[in-house]
Amino acid sequence: MVRGQPSGADGELIERLAALGVHVSAAQLERWRRLRLLPRHERVWLGRGRGSMSVLAEETVAVAAALGRHARAGRDVRWTVIAWYAEAGRPVLRGQLPVPEPPWPAVREALVWAMRRSAAQRLVEAARTAAGAGEEEQDAFYAQAGRVVGRGHAGPAHPEVMRRVLEDPDAELDRGEDRRRRRGAVRLAAAAGMGAGEVGGEVFVDALATLMPGPDWTGVAADARRAEQSGELDGWIRAGAVDPLGRLEAACAQEMAAARHAALVLAGIGGLYLMHGLGMADNSALARLRAQLEETGLALVAAQMVPLVINPSGVVHALAMCLAPGIAALAAWLEAVLAEQVGSGQGLLRLPGAEQEGPEAFMQAWIGHLHELRDRAHRAGGGEEPAGDGIVAGAQLPAGARADTGAAGSSTGKDGPAAAPAAWEEKGR
Repeated sequence: MVRGQPSGADGELIERLAALGVHVSAAQLERWRRLRLLPRHERVWLGRGRGSMSVLAEETVAVAAALGRHARAGRDVRWTVIAWYAEAGRPVLRGQLPVPEPPWPAVREALVWAMRRSAAQRLVEAARTAAGAGEEEQDAFYAQAGRVVGRGHAGPAHPEVMRRVLEDPDAELDRGEDRRRRRGAVRLAAAAGMGAGEVGGEVFVDALATLMPGPDWTGVAADARRAEQSGELDGWIRAGAVDPLGRLEAACAQEMAAARHAALVLAGIGGLYLMHGLGMADNSALARLRAQLEETGLALVAAQMVPLVINPSGVVHALAMCLAPGIAALAAWLEAVLAEQVGSGQGLLRLPGAEQEGPEAFMQAWIGHLHELRDRAHRAGGGEEPAGDGIVAGAQLPAGARADTGAAGSSTGKDGPAAAPAAWEEKGR
């Protein structure tokens, strides 16, 4: 066979993928086979001295499609594997085929590789070094932590705050909240790497309250003061207790799959939380879900899980977080709350008092309300009236179904959190 000329089975595979909108080359297919990501074609012997031929299996088409969807020019193939692994764990919507699982050895290698090279892991290692060193090393850690936290996203504003901004363009956000969160993240990183005693009881609890608003921290603050006076505060978080790389290295395939499921549950609920803030129509079921999430104090964790599970570089951190028993338990509890709601037969995406029901009408009402806000802002700015009346396919936001707000960082792509309402509603049918 001429070098570079695909075999008959590869030619058929390339055509099948192109029909799916996935374009790959014969060289890519061969590279994936060498890495043991793509199975080789089976050969069928024709008999009577006629030799053999390669046969294309449907499983090979599904694997190549997953690889092709996530491959990028110049992207390390390990990022492709991580993106594929995240996609394989997502709920299968009606009319779609399940995504096959990538080989576990390749997944484990990719996740460990990604965590080792991450800024977060370097910060953990710097904290460990600073724990047993002098002031110079500790100052270096705080400087590094400030840079790492400063580059990251501090998380969305509270939905009620974003609601005001959405409904009133002249409203202003509290920029101090962003600074408080970043400062709290640095202090918690210091406590995790050098022990709670490094930051002090009052500062430690203040950081917790900033990053986990909702619960009453008064009693915890009193306990922290007593622990600090008795010299027992370091026992609250021991130096070096946080080890995301160690969690990834120790996890088996089943544990990682459970962490992936937990991350997707939190991202789905976090997506609903954020989209409520972006004007999504409201009902009693969604309001109750948000209230229960906020009561845990971990609403910010769920909200920040949304951008993490979208990008391969964030997936590794989402999985490491969800390998922690506390975060996994939160996801399991929220999933049970969700199952109880959908089990009642009412579903999540229902418009109170609307003639039309179902997720389609719900989404149309949401879009219609956003159009109304756009038209209102356009009129306030003195521009011409845009075409249309703010109603999408005849669906108008019913009286009483007010919309709240969320934050930047969500995606409207088909695999992003904008797909969450349909996915959760599908799960409840």
